[in-house]
Amino acid sequence: MFDNAGSANDAAELAQSFKLAAVSAYGTAGQEFVRRVVDEEPREVGTTIRKMVEMFVSRHVPEGSDGQVIRAAQRFGLIAAAGELATLLGITPWDANSATVAAKWAFNAWMAQRGGKEPAEVRQAIEQVRLFVEQHGESRFEDVNGDGPTIVNNRAGWRTGKGQDREWWVAPQFWKSEICAGLDPKLVAKTLAERGFLRRAQDGYQTVVKIAGQPRRVYVLLADLIAGGYDAG
Repeated sequence: MFDNAGSANDAAELAQSFKLAAVSAYGTAGQEFVRRVVDEEPREVGTTIRKMVEMFVSRHVPEGSDGQVIRAAQRFGLIAAAGELATLLGITPWDANSATVAAKWAFNAWMAQRGGKEPAEVRQAIEQVRLFVEQHGESRFEDVNGDGPTIVNNRAGWRTGKGQDREWWVAPQFWKSEICAGLDPKLVAKTLAERGFLRRAQDGYQTVVKIAGQPRRVYVLLADLIAGGYDAG
């Protein structure tokens, strides 16, 4: 994007000139960096870079992070190491540690966009169940106390309580066919139970409740589910 169409008032011509400039005048720092690194003792340079990457990962990756997060941190750490080495060799005018600070900022931004340190499957499970409850928590869950509509179309379960005591009781068939569509239902239940979003029974993830005087097995979702985040608050 640019603010004006250039001296010729032709946006297409200006964009083409940018493209040409980018492939023909890209500076000399990169070439000099490669030359200087080659001139150094390869083993020493390799050892130094590996240590810098390991230090970056150990300092900035949260404990218990998924493997994808660790691999991404190694990439950002390699960028930081290259920047610090370029500064050490006098190729860039940056202050020492500037490249590391920039890489740390970029890694944290990537983590925030990703949604945290959890495995992608965990985040997907929580997000999918949370979205279903947010969209259908009132319309497709019948109030067990009879305070809501007497007729609930395409009922997915029942609801009870208010505020922090709110619970959604999901019928097993809807848990598998709709709420966990495309996911492993047992993995989803395990993921939610571990984070305090689903009440676990002694014999599994389905709890026995009474509805209209009759015992039924349901998945009990708790109010903390919709509070946001991937860990119970």
